[in-house]
Amino acid sequence: MSERTRTDLLLFSLITLCAFLLRLVYLAEIDSLPLFEHLAFDGARYDEWACEIASGEWLGDGVFFQAPLYPYFLASLQSLFGHDLWAVRAVQALLGGLGCGLVFVAGKLLFSRTIGALAGLLLAFYAPAVFFDGLIQKASLDSFLVASLLALLARAAVRPESRGSWASAGTLLGLLCLTRENALIWAPVVPLWIWLGFPRPRAWRSLRIGLFAAGLSAILLPVGLRNYAVGEQFALTTSQFGANFYIGNNADADGTYAPFQAGWGSPELEQEDIRRLAERDVGRSLTPAEISDYWLERTLADIGADPLRWIALLGRKWMLLWNARELEDTDDFYIYRQHSRLLAILAPFSPFGLLAGLAAAGAIWTARDWRRLAILHALILTLAASVALFFVFGRYRISLVPLLAPLAAAGLVHGAQLLRERNWRTALPGLGVAVAVVIAAHWPMLDRPVPSPAGFNNLANAFVKAGRLDEALATYAQALEGHPKSAEVRYNRANLLRDLGRFDEAEREYLKVLALEPGFAEGHNNLGVLLGAQKRRAEAIASFRRALEHEPDLFDAQRNLARALARAGDLAGAEKYLRAALAQRPDLPDLHRELAQVLDRLKRQEGE
Repeated sequence: MSERTRTDLLLFSLITLCAFLLRLVYLAEIDSLPLFEHLAFDGARYDEWACEIASGEWLGDGVFFQAPLYPYFLASLQSLFGHDLWAVRAVQALLGGLGCGLVFVAGKLLFSRTIGALAGLLLAFYAPAVFFDGLIQKASLDSFLVASLLALLARAAVRPESRGSWASAGTLLGLLCLTRENALIWAPVVPLWIWLGFPRPRAWRSLRIGLFAAGLSAILLPVGLRNYAVGEQFALTTSQFGANFYIGNNADADGTYAPFQAGWGSPELEQEDIRRLAERDVGRSLTPAEISDYWLERTLADIGADPLRWIALLGRKWMLLWNARELEDTDDFYIYRQHSRLLAILAPFSPFGLLAGLAAAGAIWTARDWRRLAILHALILTLAASVALFFVFGRYRISLVPLLAPLAAAGLVHGAQLLRERNWRTALPGLGVAVAVVIAAHWPMLDRPVPSPAGFNNLANAFVKAGRLDEALATYAQALEGHPKSAEVRYNRANLLRDLGRFDEAEREYLKVLALEPGFAEGHNNLGVLLGAQKRRAEAIASFRRALEHEPDLFDAQRNLARALARAGDLAGAEKYLRAALAQRPDLPDLHRELAQVLDRLKRQEGE
């Protein structure tokens, strides 16, 4: 082994170890948070799905709605460690460390050893990367796969004769598409780079494109066949393209996520809302492909009705993508920062806008090497565009960070050299672009970078699951101090107050929720449950009826109204709503028994 190789291996190991240890320290800081074990929304669904796979349901049913690789990754870890979320996070921390080492490799191949090492360290100490590696979310796997793909493409760029690199790159991209569907945009980018970027014979280029395509197909074609076998739709990844496009581009979109039912969003509820709303409008049951097409057509109609609005929206989303604020999803970066000294220390030095500014300067100062760096620039721009085409989340753009880190490191190294040399003529264009990007990234387009009501809400819900009810109420109150119009927070607080027997406070909260969201059917239903518990039957019945006015197929409201009507003596009404509930859930024996009792009472009434 040469001295150069030993040095590279040592740097790779040190960067990987440093990043891994940082992430372990972070995990030790946050493992007392209830969200560590009591997962919210996407994390809970991934964990549940992984348990199903580990129990033998490896094929599943229906076309994949969510990207499938991460749940299968979790299931494989369950087979090794059991259901241990600490172990999962530790493995993700190791993958995060390896990703930093791979970014070093990519930076060394594309630039220099110094730039590569700095790039790996930038990713190692980048606060949001530490944060996402500690979540039960696919973002950690996304970043690792992007770093792996970048290292492989960088190797192919400097050693294009290696056939294995091209096939492996296709395989890695296929895996990435099963965690981050918008990475499919790279499927034509890499072949185009091979064709235009290498002045070799046509047969040489065609062979490498074929190898790349074979690697990609080896991953995606089996998924497409699986979707066809169990869901009768040949989809290479998932069936949610149309729905996601609608979320990000409909007439009311603002560039961020908004659930189909205002104020509430979870994988199960959202998937059901997407199907139910489409089928209600069309008037028949729809296949997953038809549901996706329905939402795509709705979106295109909105765009066609006001194309200038949509162009402005695209511009806003492009700016949001580079904004310094971490747009929260299920797990709020700013909530976790309050509970981690490490995140609190790292966060001020690693805003996304600063990284983007350094990368922009690096791109300016390395412009003469554009041919060698063309693939890096193409990957960044196309992935960024694919995120902005839909809607912006912090976890959606984290995949850009392994790509930006080498350019940002190049910006730091070249900038320092130019300043030492007082080469202002070359330095000023890059500095000017960097300053402009940083200013634009810190433009106040959103709320201040503080915990969101959704973040507080999810933390409070986790406190409830952990049985720490006083802390849950205090956390709901924290959320409402800054966001008194958050219907979701008030609704969950009302449910907890009801369960605690504090009926008067719960009723006030439910009424505030319904003043904010008059069409929220579940709010009307739960208010009815509260009123029924206080023997206020007429008011409860009216509340259940209002729920069904807004959502005629709401199962809980049908069942609750049937029971309330039966208690009030309206047996015909009770029969009607029990039959409606049974049409949705014929598998529930209690409903069959209740219907039999109602029919028996009706029969006795008629015989009197």
